[in-house]
Amino acid sequence: MSSENYILILGATGNIGGKIAQELILKNAMIGVAGRSRQKLATFAGKAELLEGDFNEDAFLQQAFFKATSLFLTVPDDALATPAVTAQRLINLIQSSPIRHVVNISNCITEKYGQPTRLVAFEQELNKMGSINLLHLRCANFFENLHWGLHTPYKPDLALPYISSYEVASVAATYLLNRDFSGNSVKELMGPRDYTMAELAAAAGEEYVQLPYTDNNRHFYKGFNDGDFKVTPRTASNTSPLSENRFTLEYFLTHDFVQSVN
Repeated sequence: MSSENYILILGATGNIGGKIAQELILKNAMIGVAGRSRQKLATFAGKAELLEGDFNEDAFLQQAFFKATSLFLTVPDDALATPAVTAQRLINLIQSSPIRHVVNISNCITEKYGQPTRLVAFEQELNKMGSINLLHLRCANFFENLHWGLHTPYKPDLALPYISSYEVASVAATYLLNRDFSGNSVKELMGPRDYTMAELAAAAGEEYVQLPYTDNNRHFYKGFNDGDFKVTPRTASNTSPLSENRFTLEYFLTHDFVQSVN
């Protein structure tokens, strides 16, 4: 393995990818940041190689992968509609590149109505790469989910795991730098505790109001409320130690929270 580690961040203009890029810049890592918006990528000008292009274009990914040794992988929602097809496309491109370590972002919701979620199905397909060291980060809900609104059809007492995107970025950046994982592996990041929507609303200074289902959201919220979605069990090893203040709910609410209008 080369002593040089060039880290490519896909989705660098997004919530997680952008934070990972910033973490790596602070550590003086050699990185490339990929995204569709040149204007948004300009945030990293002079600090990283800027790679403007579309995830769905093979020629762009082939060029972006050309000198990378490590990859942060996040996949657009539309590409997850066909997990096997997208995974095979990426496998072909990665195996023909210098990339040997991949950190893939996933989710702690592993089943919906008895079937693997699209992210878990995608994990399973990516695991067929074989010769590539692949780490899946199964993360709790990001605090940023609260941007959708503090009042939802979730039951007031339904407790779900939440985590800071800063913590996820810190963990991902460390793995990408150290490359101390091998084979196919999973790391669960479940945040410090489970929260109910009533607790989250109260922390933001409001009294929670459970909204009715709509035709568009019934499948999602009812699945959680009725226990038809499988969530990764919380353990001592996957519970966050909250080593930094910025990893807390209070930090998010003070510095980053912008509530949408329900």
